[in-house]
Amino acid sequence: MIGKKIVFGLLLTLSVFPSFGQDTTYKAPPAGAPVDPRAKKATLYGLIPGGGQVYNKSYWKVPVVYAGFGVLTYSLMFYNREYNSVREAYIQRINGQVVTNPEFSNVPEYMLYNVRESYRKSRDLSAIGIFGWYALTILDATVEAHLKEFDVGENLSFRIKPAYQVTSFGNNFGIKLQARF
Repeated sequence: MIGKKIVFGLLLTLSVFPSFGQDTTYKAPPAGAPVDPRAKKATLYGLIPGGGQVYNKSYWKVPVVYAGFGVLTYSLMFYNREYNSVREAYIQRINGQVVTNPEFSNVPEYMLYNVRESYRKSRDLSAIGIFGWYALTILDATVEAHLKEFDVGENLSFRIKPAYQVTSFGNNFGIKLQARF
């Protein structure tokens, strides 16, 4: 109960004090504005694993891309092999047959079930990880292509300064963030 009062009081205090600074609202490009063709190409090349990184001339990322796919594929194959092994032993155990795999011959049925489900979950997460890694490599290529045209000249700066303001509510202390483009 006390925690809710503190949060409510903090939100009320922050909403009463006027904010000071510059207007930093996002202004969307006009309708019909052309999409960056470089980003489109990077996305298309990104459909081939590592292709978007090569298109963006980020050659050092290609081994990282393939290492990620390699680790996740190995993980998927390992957990699938182990899942099938335990699954076979579990099926033999619940059917009253002799378990042929000596590794699981003395393991109780409930433990076989739990191990089987653990391997199944890990196998499924590895498959999801492969698709997630694939999407991440495409996203990386697209974002990097967009940022190739970003101006990083000398006129860019970012400053953090202490701020002080006198209002009718009292004195306000804070932090002033200043960005120059």
